[in-house]
Amino acid sequence: MHDIHFASIEKLDTAILYLFELLSSLAILLLAFGLIASMANVLTEGSVLSDNLTMQRIWAWTQCVAIDASVAGTILRTFQYAGNHEWIKTTLSALLSGFLLFTAAIVSNIEALQQTLNVALNVAYAHVFVPVEVLIWIRSLCIVLLIVAHALRHVHPEQATARTRSTPVAEQSRPSVRPEQIAARTPAAVREQVAARTPATVTAEQPLTIEEGLSSALLASPSEQVEQSEQGEHDQSVRIPPPGANSGPEEVKLSMNTNYQRIRGYRRDHPTAKVREIARALALSTSTVSKWIKHLNTQAPS
Repeated sequence: MHDIHFASIEKLDTAILYLFELLSSLAILLLAFGLIASMANVLTEGSVLSDNLTMQRIWAWTQCVAIDASVAGTILRTFQYAGNHEWIKTTLSALLSGFLLFTAAIVSNIEALQQTLNVALNVAYAHVFVPVEVLIWIRSLCIVLLIVAHALRHVHPEQATARTRSTPVAEQSRPSVRPEQIAARTPAAVREQVAARTPATVTAEQPLTIEEGLSSALLASPSEQVEQSEQGEHDQSVRIPPPGANSGPEEVKLSMNTNYQRIRGYRRDHPTAKVREIARALALSTSTVSKWIKHLNTQAPS
């Protein structure tokens, strides 16, 4: 059977929950007022409360609202703290909830006996198994625990610990991977494409292997890859020999350029291929293909 939800009832429950949370937040002010009035009454030998009927009623109402209106909020926070694994707050809230529920049950029982049996208050106390002195002690302890619980609501040591533990993890360096491991686990087609896009920094004395180029391309950060790509395009443009140059060190570097070799080979197999067709077939940009086609055309008469 599916649960039935009513939008109006859900809104009403939300409003009631908001009201309880509001009273629970304001309870700290009312409890502080009660503590101040009680201490002032003791220090003035009863002139604040004992000899003032109006202050007695104000004190009674504020303490009842502060204590009894906090029952629902305290129970709710007990389960919230347990779900967040905040065990100190959970223990305190559970103990406070038990005390509040116990005193509420006893006081409600006394009032029900008084109204039902139509007896005086001191007679109704005789029908309760808990002495009045114990009930007063528990209620006074609830006042202190409510103040402590409200203060702990603004303490979050678990979040600070989590942030402290996560800091070293973020600062860990990237794992080192050897070029031969990357080359062994990478498909041949990907290796060829990465090798074609890896900046050529080859000299006649120390050639660059495909594995080394693949390693540097995969392990570099995105900003480093962009910088290397721009530097590679600059190096390739510098290595283009002037028209009519057929030999020398520049020609040696040109013959080792991967893009140049691939475009020349494809052009040899497909003499009528256009620039876009070559770029699409070799996964290169049209500007790169056009540059090397122009160079091939200048080298064709020789």
